[in-house]
Amino acid sequence: MKRIALPFLVLMFMTGVGLGSYGYIGQAEASGGKKKAEATEGGVPAITYVAMDPLILPIIDREGISQTISIVISLQVGDPGKAEEVRHNLPKLADAYLSDMYGALSKTASMEGGVIKVSMLKNRLKDVTKKLVPEGGIDDVLLQVLQQHPV
Repeated sequence: MKRIALPFLVLMFMTGVGLGSYGYIGQAEASGGKKKAEATEGGVPAITYVAMDPLILPIIDREGISQTISIVISLQVGDPGKAEEVRHNLPKLADAYLSDMYGALSKTASMEGGVIKVSMLKNRLKDVTKKLVPEGGIDDVLLQVLQQHPV
């Protein structure tokens, strides 16, 4: 009896995990990588967040690659109508962010004891965004995840 019950329980558990994962991934894909805040009282338009794909960047020092950085960024767009234009520019923004951070993060000025200065990084990302996207396109650059992985 135990020989039959244990595989059955494992099968039921795996089925539950699979269905839960399928539902979660399906819901994430249906949202299209964007989140919308509810409209506030007084007719203020909803704020749209456009999620970027994760950026992975090596940190190079005198000895070579010392660590890798993983960053997940969301862009706050005040006008939901411009969100599609921002999504269209995501590859250009990702390239500009990587190009700017590649040199900046390798300098010791951007690191303090081997840890990235988050406020400095966020300000640099905002500056790069202002250069590429016309005024009124992106209101803020939000750092969702910032992870450092030593090599």
